[in-house]
Amino acid sequence: MTPADVTIVVLNWNRRQETIACIESLERADLQGAKVMVVDNGSRDGSVEALRARFPSLRVVALPENQGFAGGNNVGMRIALDEGAGGVLLLNNDTEVAPDFLPPLVQALNDSPISGAVSSAIFRMDRRDMLDVAYCEVHLNQRHAVQLQGVNALPGLGYDKRREVQVVPGCSVLFKSEALRTVGLFDEAYFAYHEDVDWCLRARDAGYQLFFEPFSRVFHLGSGTTGALRRRPDGVVKAIDPTDPNAEPLPWNPVRTYLGIRNTVRLVRAYANRGQKAAFARACIRELPLEFSALLMNEAGLMRLGLWSYERFAREYFVDRHPILRERPDGTLATLRRGLGFVVLPLADALWCLPRDVVRAWRRGRFIEFREYLRGLRDGVLGRRLPLRRLGLR
Repeated sequence: MTPADVTIVVLNWNRRQETIACIESLERADLQGAKVMVVDNGSRDGSVEALRARFPSLRVVALPENQGFAGGNNVGMRIALDEGAGGVLLLNNDTEVAPDFLPPLVQALNDSPISGAVSSAIFRMDRRDMLDVAYCEVHLNQRHAVQLQGVNALPGLGYDKRREVQVVPGCSVLFKSEALRTVGLFDEAYFAYHEDVDWCLRARDAGYQLFFEPFSRVFHLGSGTTGALRRRPDGVVKAIDPTDPNAEPLPWNPVRTYLGIRNTVRLVRAYANRGQKAAFARACIRELPLEFSALLMNEAGLMRLGLWSYERFAREYFVDRHPILRERPDGTLATLRRGLGFVVLPLADALWCLPRDVVRAWRRGRFIEFREYLRGLRDGVLGRRLPLRRLGLR
């Protein structure tokens, strides 16, 4: 394969300016004859007209409605395969590419006779020396079954060499056409999120190797499409530690939350064995109440870092808020008063303060993502169809 054998597919949905910036970066890149195609997923913001006016020679395929990341990219991949492309590169529209990003991907596929796909190193748009994500791992026995690797890491911390991986993220990934014809395209029932994971698991089962290529650099804005659907209520996300970039909370995104867990359940149902399914269910039962408590206390960031526990919640909510329980007693009378406080105050907190604070947190919007998580979990277990209109995706 040579770069001239590659068709680059950029999917757009109501993100006109980001897509224009992405295409401009591709025009500056050394594509060595690779073709570029934009598939517009039924945008209503004038994207098609703007792209055709700005890039007269650009091929723009306009779909009548949003078919999701899976369906929209499948349209582009089918066109490329029908026209004889040797490889198809999917590129998120909220990215900008380094000028030399394509040749290393082609070389990685050429270096292995059983290669199926290779992904770029995805860097942050705002911190171009820091990775946004490198690749993914799948642990079907854990609640967060799809785990991003290299988040907010420097490349030198183990992400500076090509390696075989379980999952290549769909942000910037070059597929060998032979693998697409053998494995098939994305499962459109996923719509968005984890369709790339499903494809990679099928590809590995078919005997293909998947690679991470650090010398192909792409800069990613992140969660632009679904993140724009709902505005985050003030005070929902609390900062953790500004000196630790890995401690940044995930962007607030209820739509991504719903799709992520709904599609995680689909993966578990399709690929996990009985023991892994049981472990996944136990992890959800164990961790969901803990996450609820973290949201109540506005400590979702600590939960994400693994620093939140039932013991910490009990101490902070039922003990540390009361000076008489927090301070060491001095004398017999103070000891008796503190002992009585341990009986009365936590009971009052549980019966009065806790319900009151739950209602207040609900009204402030802290549980919106959690509610979408529960909905996605339910719909994944029951196999329900996606509520695209409710999510604002149609």
